[in-house]
Amino acid sequence: MSLVKIDVDADNVLSRQFTELERKNLPFAIVQAVNATAFEIRQVWARTAARVFDRPRAMTINAAQYTKATKQRLYATIFLRDEATGGTPPAKYLLHQVEGGARTRKPMERLLAARGALPAGMFAVAGKGADLDAHGNVRASTVNQVLSQLDARNDKYQNETAASRGRRRKRAAKRGTRGGEFFAIQARHGRLRPGIYERITTGYGSAVRSIFVFVRQPRYQKRFDIFGLAQRQWDKLMPFYFNRELAKALESSKYRGRP
Repeated sequence: MSLVKIDVDADNVLSRQFTELERKNLPFAIVQAVNATAFEIRQVWARTAARVFDRPRAMTINAAQYTKATKQRLYATIFLRDEATGGTPPAKYLLHQVEGGARTRKPMERLLAARGALPAGMFAVAGKGADLDAHGNVRASTVNQVLSQLDARNDKYQNETAASRGRRRKRAAKRGTRGGEFFAIQARHGRLRPGIYERITTGYGSAVRSIFVFVRQPRYQKRFDIFGLAQRQWDKLMPFYFNRELAKALESSKYRGRP
């Protein structure tokens, strides 16, 4: 779904027959042309991601990778990175941007749902009171605190205990303010929509602010047309690179005195 294979049928590239000398040099020319085209497609994907998405992370911009063609394998593959350390890989979180359709649940949402904090069929989006990072996402530190306080971590030792909660509240009291008290509501309560909220207490009173709001499953239009981009670049670049590399190979053969 997020992979493009770049190969070439040499007889169709130039729509002509090749001489015997040209055919001897076809494998080299094909490998060089395919790899040059694959590299350009990867660069186009990166430039397009930087324009399509709002403040994308470096992982999103550099999500495209490729494997080179060789003489034994006369094709290259371009793909979206399908692994990430401690997070969701681009091949998964960009899928709905490439193909459109409904968004799947993120790891945080799955944990909240398993705990019963997130109602069935609902998804979590940033609330108006959320502290966002440079890329427009709720900060990872906030997400970790939410999961810990709501006892939603798979590892029980990462969840907040009564003792650690007491220490946190004591530190907040010394600062003269108390924040970071997260709670979830599954149904509308007065003016509060279903979601996750932070309770803040100061000397002037208390208030709540929305960190996540629960919504129905978001649906997306296709925004990142990697397949269309790849096809247009192939049509544009492959004949050029193939002609260039074949000419270079023929010149090298003549230099080496090959018949």
